[in-house]
Amino acid sequence: MKSEISLSNIYEILLKDVNYNYSHQGTLIIDLVTVMGSIYIKDVETHKNNDKPRSIKINIPVFNYNLWSQTNIIELVEKIANWVSEDQYKIKFEHNRTHADPFFINGIGTSMNSVTLFSGGLDSFAGAFFNYKNNVKSDYLGFINKSEERTKQVEVSKFYRQIFDSATEIVLIEKPIVKKRTYIQSTRSLLYLALAIAKAYFNTASDVYLFENGILSLNPELNNRYTTKTTHPKTIYMYRSLLGELNIAININHPFLFYTKGQIVDNMNGEFKNVIKDTFTCGQGRSHPERTHSGQCGICVPCLLRKISLAAYDNEKYDVNYQHPYNLKVKMIKEDAYRKDYESNLNYFKNYYELIRSKKFSQKY
Repeated sequence: MKSEISLSNIYEILLKDVNYNYSHQGTLIIDLVTVMGSIYIKDVETHKNNDKPRSIKINIPVFNYNLWSQTNIIELVEKIANWVSEDQYKIKFEHNRTHADPFFINGIGTSMNSVTLFSGGLDSFAGAFFNYKNNVKSDYLGFINKSEERTKQVEVSKFYRQIFDSATEIVLIEKPIVKKRTYIQSTRSLLYLALAIAKAYFNTASDVYLFENGILSLNPELNNRYTTKTTHPKTIYMYRSLLGELNIAININHPFLFYTKGQIVDNMNGEFKNVIKDTFTCGQGRSHPERTHSGQCGICVPCLLRKISLAAYDNEKYDVNYQHPYNLKVKMIKEDAYRKDYESNLNYFKNYYELIRSKKFSQKY
C-alpha cells in the first residue's frame, strides 16, 4: 500500500497548527519532523506478521541533505528506529526539491514557553501538575491517535485552560495517516518528540518535557510479550545523541524516570486528583471481534498498572469506572478473550515483581 501523502511535504500537514518558518535552522527542524514522520508512516503502512522483525527500506527527502547523509547520522537514525520497533530499517536520504521560501511564516508565533508532551494519560496529567507546582511555563502538544483519546484530551484541555495562564498554548495534532496495516506503531513516540522539539524551537525555547513513570519506561519483555520502548532511557539517550549530532540545542527532560506512578499521582493536589477520571490510560484495542467494551477495559497492562498505582495510595475514588473494575477475580470474567488477557497480564506483573525483588531485573534490563 502506497502512502496517500508525499513525504516531501508531510511536515506541512503535521505542523499546520504550529508556527514555523524556513529561516536559519528552521529547515533542519522541519527535516527532523520529516524524518520521524516518514519512519512512523512506513511503520504503520507495513504489514507485521506476528512479532517477526520486518525489513523496511525508506528514502526520506530532506532540505539539509549534506548533513543528514553523513554516515554517523544515518546509522544513528537507523539505530533509533530499529531499537524502538525491533525491525530492520534501511534509510537513505535524498534532496527535498520543494521550495523553502525564506520569507514564509506559518502563523505568527508569540509564545516563548517550553513544550510538554500531552498524551491525555495519567503520567502526562501528573506532569502538568509538576509544571503547575513548579511554575514551569509550558505549552502542551498532543498527538491524537484514536477517538477515545481525543475525547479525554479535549476534556483535560478544558481543565488546563482554567488553571494555566492565557499565554499557554494547547496543540492537538492529527495523525498523518488514516489507514494502517499494523497497529503497534512503536515509532509514534519518535514523531511525537520531533513535533514537540519543533514547537519548542519555533517558540524560541530550549526545553521539552516528557512525563512518564519509571516502570513502564523500562517496559520489560516478559512472557514472550512484545512491548514498545517509547520512553525507555536508551531511547531518550539516543534521541538526545541525534540532536547533539545535528547541533539542535533542545533539551529533552524526563523528570519522572525514577518515580512510580503511585508516587507522582499521590503528589497531586485535590483539584488535580478530581480530574483523574478524565484521563485515558487503556491500551486495549478494538479490532478483535471479541473486544466489546467501551471506555477503559481495566485488564490490560496500562490499566492494571494504573489500578495498582492508585490503590497503593488509596486514591481509587478518583479513578474512572472500568469495564472490568477493581477487585475482579479471573474466574469472574465470562469472555474468553478478556479472561485470558487478564490472567496473562497479572502474571506479567508477578514476574516483573519477582525480578525486582530478586535483584535480577537490573542485570537483565
